[in-house]
Amino acid sequence: MTAAARGHDAYVAVDATGTFSKTKREVNLLRLSQAGVILSDYATLMVEILKDNGRPEAGPVYDALDMPWAKLVGQIVASYRK
Repeated sequence: MTAAARGHDAYVAVDATGTFSKTKREVNLLRLSQAGVILSDYATLMVEILKDNGRPEAGPVYDALDMPWAKLVGQIVASYRK
């Protein structure tokens, strides 16, 4: 929230929060959102960091995210490059 208050783009992976209390989770997500923090999930944030699925790091990142379908997409793209 401090980063957002200072004018930075601040992101939070909501599925990486450390509480098991539904009430605490909902209240804190609301506070973050009202403060201008961008809420997302970890997989979406990691994919966005890649910026390009054609990058060599894409396969290992998708594997780490347990998204095997992305590997198939990468193989299809690679076959068109030949």
